[in-house]
Amino acid sequence: MDLAKTPDAYLRIVEAALLAATAPLPMSELRRLFDEDPGSDLLRRLLDELRLEWEGSGRGVELVQLASGWRFQTRPEYQVYLDRLKEERPPRYSRAVM
Repeated sequence: MDLAKTPDAYLRIVEAALLAATAPLPMSELRRLFDEDPGSDLLRRLLDELRLEWEGSGRGVELVQLASGWRFQTRPEYQVYLDRLKEERPPRYSRAVM
């Protein structure tokens, strides 16, 4: 099934790839998503549009560009809440240390 026929379809494909990625995706990887290379200019416009869409949504996640590529990340103001999910274990000392 070929979804990539319109700019909106391109946008949703890029969004899905970024949400599924375990690491930032560089432009070269994003361009490989499509049968026909959309080009850097179109891809940049789509990423900016997607970034603005998520920015204005009030969601706890934002699209950011890093040196290694693009990724979704949680907004900094939610870090205090996310830290509560971390399991903190007290250090375990061996008998020899005690």
